[in-house]
Amino acid sequence: MSNEQAIQKESPAPVNEPVYVPRVDIHEDAEHFAVVADMPGVDATSVEATVQNRVLTIEGWSCPDKPQGFEALGQEFGCGRYRRDFTLPDAVDSERIQARVKNGVLTVTIPKKDEVKARKIQVTS
Repeated sequence: MSNEQAIQKESPAPVNEPVYVPRVDIHEDAEHFAVVADMPGVDATSVEATVQNRVLTIEGWSCPDKPQGFEALGQEFGCGRYRRDFTLPDAVDSERIQARVKNGVLTVTIPKKDEVKARKIQVTS
């Protein structure tokens, strides 16, 4: 069984639902990288981030509620899964990666290893 099949089997999303690729912004500063993913409808119970063999995987599940008393005349976004993989550089400290989700936006903070962080060197005369 492939990893993709294993994830689908464990996911609450039915197999026949679409898989969306979330749009992301990736930022870098001296201390860390940050991946910010738009995943409308997900919360802390329906999203996860994993790291294995330098691959960061973000995955979530969403099924928007239909307002009571209304009939859908059209729907461009329905129930489905989000999934995206990123290959991480050797410079990251994968043991200290943190993730948080708020209002459908997942932010994964990926610290850099101390030995690759820039440091100021004192110059003497």
